This record gives sequence, structure tokens and C-alpha cells, in this order.
Amino acid sequence: MHPLGLVLFAVIVLGSWYWWQAQPLDQRRSASWKIILLLVTIGLLALAITGRMHWLGALIALVLPFLKKLLPLLLRFSPLLARWWQNQKRQGPRDKQQHQQHRQRSNNARMTEAEALDILGLKAGASREEIIHAHRQLIQKLHPDRQGSAWLAAQVNEARDRLLKS
Repeated sequence: MHPLGLVLFAVIVLGSWYWWQAQPLDQRRSASWKIILLLVTIGLLALAITGRMHWLGALIALVLPFLKKLLPLLLRFSPLLARWWQNQKRQGPRDKQQHQQHRQRSNNARMTEAEALDILGLKAGASREEIIHAHRQLIQKLHPDRQGSAWLAAQVNEARDRLLKS
């Protein structure tokens, strides 16, 4: 490593140490994570600049810190996954057990029209063409042949069948 790089790294570490010491005791844990993230980011950036890291790895390293903010944005484009994500956030461990028990009991129960409309992201009174179009868009994203989930694809298919029969 270049001596200037070592000096710069030492300055960053010392500055981080003094900043961490200045934080109130109840905020030091959060400050520690910020320092760790900063050091990892600087290390990955240094590897990318010196050509020791592939550009794809550098891109992944760049996206990781923003993933928490990007995930809800990505989920907005998939109504079914967004619904699942919201249910997971709302449910505690006890609620999840009750939900699984309910799913096992009602495995043979039919999907309601409201659930089918929600899965396909449609409003009541949607035409046959709208149903087919919404189904095609979702199934292209969720099909198991495209590394999607078989369960999600089955739910989308069941929603389409339910709406086309009614």
C-alpha cells in the first residue's frame, strides 16, 4: 500500500475515533455502525479505483447501503410482492404462526374476488382484456422459469381464473 494511503487511512480512523468519543453514550452503537459502513465503503472504493475489484462488485457494493431505501421503491412495481412485504412487516412472531395456521386450515378455500383484484392490482369491474393484461405483466416477472416463485405464480394464475369466471 502506498504510504500516502496509509496516512489517509490513519487520519480517517483517528477522526472517526474522536467523533465516536464525542457521541452521547446512547448513540454510540449507531455511530459505530456508521463508522464501520464508512470504512467498508472507503475500502471497497479504494479496491475499485486501484483496479483490484471488478466493476460489477463495485456496483453491488455501492447499492448495498441504499438497499433499505430502494426496496420499498422496487416493491411498488409489484403489487403482489408489496402486499406480502407489508403483511410481513405488520405481523409479529405470534401473528405469523396464526397466519400459517389459518393458511393450512383454509388451503382448500377459494380466493375471493376482492383478493384476486388486489393481487392483480385491478379495480372492481375490470374488463377481460385488463385482467389478461395485468396477469401477463405479473406472470412474466414471477414465473418459475424466470427464477420467480412457483407459489406467487400460482396465486396470480388463481386470481386470473377467479376473475375470468366471475
